[in-house]
Amino acid sequence: MVQKRLSVFHFLLAGTICAETVLAEQALARDVPLPAKTVKVANGKGVFKKPVAPRPRSINASGPGEAIQVTGSTASAQGVTGKQPGGGLMRVETRAGTIQSVTRDFISKQPPSANPVQVLSLTPSAFVTLTEPYGIAGGNLTLRGLPGDHVGWIYNGAPVNDVGDGGFYANQTSDGDNLKSVSLTPGSVDIDTPSISAAAGAAYAELIDPSHKRGGFVDFSYGSYDMHREFVRLESGDIGKTGVRAFVSFSNTASDNWRGPGKFTRKHVDFKLIKEFTPESRWTLNASYNTNQLQLDMYPTRDQFAEYGKKLDYSSHFNKNDPTNYYKYGLDAFQNLIASAPLSLKLVDGLRFDDTPYLWWGSGSIGGVSMIEDGQTFSGNQPVDVNVANGTTVYSPLYFSYHRTGNNAKVTWTKGINTLTFGWWYEWSRTNQATPVSYINQNDGGPANIYGDYGPNIYRTAEGKKWYLNDHNTFTQVNMLYLGDKLKLLNDKLELQAGVRLAMVNRKVDSYVPNIVQHRGQNVFEPLPQVSISYTFNPHHQLYVRGSSSFKMPNNNTLFELYNANGSMSTAPSSNVKPEYSINEEIGYRYHDDIFVGDISFFNYNFTNRQMAVLSYFGSAPMVTTMNVGNQTSRGVDVQLATRPIFGHFRPYVSFEYLDATMDSNIRYLGDYLRTRGKRPAQTPHEMGALGVDWDNGHIFLDLNLKYVGSQYATLVNDEKLHSYISDSLTVGYRFSNVWYLHSPQIQLNFQNLAGSLYRNGVYSMSPFAHPTTGMNGTQYTSSSAPTYTLAPPLCVSFSVSTGF
Repeated sequence: MVQKRLSVFHFLLAGTICAETVLAEQALARDVPLPAKTVKVANGKGVFKKPVAPRPRSINASGPGEAIQVTGSTASAQGVTGKQPGGGLMRVETRAGTIQSVTRDFISKQPPSANPVQVLSLTPSAFVTLTEPYGIAGGNLTLRGLPGDHVGWIYNGAPVNDVGDGGFYANQTSDGDNLKSVSLTPGSVDIDTPSISAAAGAAYAELIDPSHKRGGFVDFSYGSYDMHREFVRLESGDIGKTGVRAFVSFSNTASDNWRGPGKFTRKHVDFKLIKEFTPESRWTLNASYNTNQLQLDMYPTRDQFAEYGKKLDYSSHFNKNDPTNYYKYGLDAFQNLIASAPLSLKLVDGLRFDDTPYLWWGSGSIGGVSMIEDGQTFSGNQPVDVNVANGTTVYSPLYFSYHRTGNNAKVTWTKGINTLTFGWWYEWSRTNQATPVSYINQNDGGPANIYGDYGPNIYRTAEGKKWYLNDHNTFTQVNMLYLGDKLKLLNDKLELQAGVRLAMVNRKVDSYVPNIVQHRGQNVFEPLPQVSISYTFNPHHQLYVRGSSSFKMPNNNTLFELYNANGSMSTAPSSNVKPEYSINEEIGYRYHDDIFVGDISFFNYNFTNRQMAVLSYFGSAPMVTTMNVGNQTSRGVDVQLATRPIFGHFRPYVSFEYLDATMDSNIRYLGDYLRTRGKRPAQTPHEMGALGVDWDNGHIFLDLNLKYVGSQYATLVNDEKLHSYISDSLTVGYRFSNVWYLHSPQIQLNFQNLAGSLYRNGVYSMSPFAHPTTGMNGTQYTSSSAPTYTLAPPLCVSFSVSTGF
């Protein structure tokens, strides 16, 4: 079946290429979007005859720093201008620090289902892996050797990391058709960034603005593994003279699991409304609602991959005697709403007020199953009376529920050469994490309810209460005050900035099942200073130096334990886990002119109190426990170079990162210490490089992307390695002229993994060691769980048809 689909796509591709050859000259003679003779800065305040102006800037509540946006006067319905450097993989920046951005010119040529993590894959600092080809399940991000839960994600001004553990789930945010830009600031955050999970830096994603014209946009896709996607966006246009315009969109996406049984499904709604009071004051309302059901996979060790390839996965058949491998128990079901309402007001000349209230709600579960034995029905660490027969299989997922609200407000005062910023970020959240026990169909094995905590199909105790193995509420309050000052000298060529963020976090956990301790808490105070210097020699050259600090809160699971159905403990709490603290120094140089845009930055990180889950004794029992494991140093260089259109329509892009990272401490493990000092952290490629080639004449377009990922270790003692590899993707398409009510109708083919290779593309779960080793004090360790790996999806082809109207 897959071969037949690919044959169809190969035929369509051949037809598209032939059509390109015949129509190319005709296309050039028709109404091709031509380079504009004038350009304007992103905030629309002025139009200049030169594409290079002295530091025009566009600052918004949800984006980092400053950027110069140079665009043509026309754009396709998909948002392509044909002018962004590197095909949208770079833009001209002025931030006094490293920033790596992708824009619509690149995003629109990726598979329409692409998510914010996926589109960062070619940037020098980001190591991105996917476990399914279309981005429905999100993606894994490692930034300069640190995991993705150390990156603070800001979506339309609102923090969207999991407030408990820092995780970010990209599939829960924007649709790819609505994603305006994503910017990455590795190593540092801006002073007003609302995050407690940003030890490695921050990322900022933003929705496109509603159109001034009434209309809409539709996009239909079909691809390998029975992927189909339907997307529609409706635009109100300017509503009279009210200054209000809005859009709302809906998408439905589904795909078969490429590795085994099961499907990925996602339904999503985006909404954005803008009220413009004056050209310098506006109010925006953003909302994204998402519901998805994802099929989880098993991840092989090196030896399992060599023996089974992709076939090591959940079973499509229910076995009453061994139900744990049944695919219907490997489900990730979640629904969530993210809303924010940024307000930006010019009060008087030199005085601005910015305020972003936000709301984050979500609930869902990750599947699980337990076998019940006579007399072994526990809630927490105490037995409970539940009427369930011996040998019964029960559904016991991990259930999550989030309620989170906050506000980030600041006042900015500019007087002459000085700009002062003062702000306050406040957030309150409640996170419920529970393990409800519910019925399954004993014949086909399906859970009565995938969420596990709804409806009548939940087991109850003799007292009539719901049966929970675990049930915890985490309450987190954040107060962060920030103060910054910016001074401009030498006719604005020299810019000096200094500031401090004062983070105060109060966290408490209440346990509603019997635990060792029912109530635990933690208070954290972190002063986070930062300073930067930027010198602009002329409109083409900029030199910057930055020093900053950031932190990551300990995971909330350090404050409670988890129990199995038989009352045994599965994970243990930790005591006195300190926040991870990072100090970053960087020096960089930027250049841009009518053709070239380049950036090189040298960086050095020092991390203290690195957090990691390792085996440790809890009493006399070995338990997985999150603890501080010492310090880490990371240093290296990032390089980016791109062009605006050359040789007619080419816009190439190259990036490179060299990263030298070492662990500075020996890590405690089961009463001894592993020999990890001087070793390389796991999941940290030594070097990465990327090449992007974009060719777009307004009708025919092609986008080729290659990423080289160097080798990386999968264990703490560096005794097992994942070898280097190159990933690839290709986009070809044709954009028709406007016809009837259709604006830029387009066909697009996306290819991923052109060679169809099956390989391990990332470390899913590292381990302390893969082979017998000796501790610092002579302990002989003969065995450990082997590291496991994610697998790169095979050759996948998707075909999309889209148009504005």
